[in-house]
Amino acid sequence: MSDPVARRVQAAIEDHGPIGFDEYMEIALYGPDGFFETPPVGADEHFVTSPHVHPFVFAHCVRDALLDAWFTLGEPEPLPVVELGAGDGTFAEALSSAFAELPAPRPAYIGVEISTGARAALGARGFATASALGELDPFDGVVVANEVLDNLPFVPIRGRPDGPKEVRVGARGASLGEIEVPWSDAWGPPPRLEPGEETTVPVGAFALLGALARAIGRGYVLLVDYGSVEGPAGPVHGYREHREVADVLADPGDTDITAGVDVSLIADRARSVGLSAFEPVTQQAALRALGHDRWQQTMQAAQTELQRAGRNSEAVRVWEERSRASLLTDPSRFGGFWWLVLATEGLPEPPWLARARTHAERPKVR
Repeated sequence: MSDPVARRVQAAIEDHGPIGFDEYMEIALYGPDGFFETPPVGADEHFVTSPHVHPFVFAHCVRDALLDAWFTLGEPEPLPVVELGAGDGTFAEALSSAFAELPAPRPAYIGVEISTGARAALGARGFATASALGELDPFDGVVVANEVLDNLPFVPIRGRPDGPKEVRVGARGASLGEIEVPWSDAWGPPPRLEPGEETTVPVGAFALLGALARAIGRGYVLLVDYGSVEGPAGPVHGYREHREVADVLADPGDTDITAGVDVSLIADRARSVGLSAFEPVTQQAALRALGHDRWQQTMQAAQTELQRAGRNSEAVRVWEERSRASLLTDPSRFGGFWWLVLATEGLPEPPWLARARTHAERPKVR
């Protein structure tokens, strides 16, 4: 346990009683000495995301999605590209390389990161940074947020026979424990939950949507995350050293805290702040529409030729590349994530998104 973080949590509880789970997340994840103070993502860290699984393929597919937006926006040069939760810069570097293959556009990239360690890592790679979206002047361009919403502060809700309960965090001696309190009207109408069902109210994501509506004059937003479009998104859990953690109160500051995203709820809130929200598609469908299958076929042909030429060690390396890239579209892995596209008023659905619907399959919630 991070002692400074635990002391801050205990101090908050002593000051105003059991604290909201969203306040706990602010302290444990984003406060001083919190989990995200240094980038926790990567093979040698706590978890990986799609850009770490195969940066080349993921970045090229996202680049082609952003190209559709660029054409619709009138081909601005440069194209403002804002990445939320940019982490250590792995995706930024891969996306920059993918754009460098083209004569235009030139991306004007900014990585938005609350983490001082992440901003330092991005800066070391030569990328511009900001600590919050509100620091940016209004712009016309595109925003990408890969696995960001699931980590923003939320309020867990549980269905009970006598109605929904909010989960707060209180003290149990020297330890922390969950405290269920009646649903508060401050969060709006109570969700419909059967006894035993769990979901979250994504208050941090709601705040982000408001900030996006204020920041973008004209443009698109691509949100990628795991969760559900049909009902409760599931319980709270965490990750440490690539293993799932059930008790996210045991080690504040040393454990990731996450929950599946209710994509329909996010889309509804986006519309309420003046953004359009198009029907979401799975990552599997999106990447297939954006060239993943074409890349796999090309690499498979290359692998076959290498085998025929007796260059077996090279063929094995190609096979390994193909295997890693296949995780991006595996419905039981990253392929089951949802891609939700938002737009400012009057902009049409991107062409790639319409193509993705031909590949649509309903995934299981992670």
